[in-house]
Amino acid sequence: MNITFHPLENTTSGFFHELYHSSFYTAPGEPAVPFESIRSPQNRLYYEYWGREGDLGFVMRKDGEVAGVIYSRLFTKEEPGYGFVAEDVPEFGVAVTRGMRGEGLGQQLMDHFLEALRERGDKQVSLSVHGDNHAAQWYQRMGFRTVAFDGKTMTMVLDL
Repeated sequence: MNITFHPLENTTSGFFHELYHSSFYTAPGEPAVPFESIRSPQNRLYYEYWGREGDLGFVMRKDGEVAGVIYSRLFTKEEPGYGFVAEDVPEFGVAVTRGMRGEGLGQQLMDHFLEALRERGDKQVSLSVHGDNHAAQWYQRMGFRTVAFDGKTMTMVLDL
């Protein structure tokens, strides 16, 4: 298995939009979030005008095929992301291609990303995750701590 990481340079591609949409949590028994929802103003905040100062992202390829994506962006108090903590704390999202989940690729993607954040000098990173999503326990095992919970969604932070 050959794993490579490449800078995320384009968030207007079909593969990015597919992966971004696949990262939306749907509770068991609930209908999937419509694909069109990625175009809502709140969701566009995460990928529109990619390449601004503070943006960081990687595409992971397994044997040449796109296997996942991880990306982060700095937000402002005026236009916060779902997991906003502070203007100097990037908020990230991650998605692994559906057919490649359960192979440890998400952990490799996360490890590569966190190392890049440390090298860049970031002190923390945040995220938003639904409390029922099994990924929340994955984040906790990596050392993320919950800093806010509204009864449904957790905002979590990792000290780098």
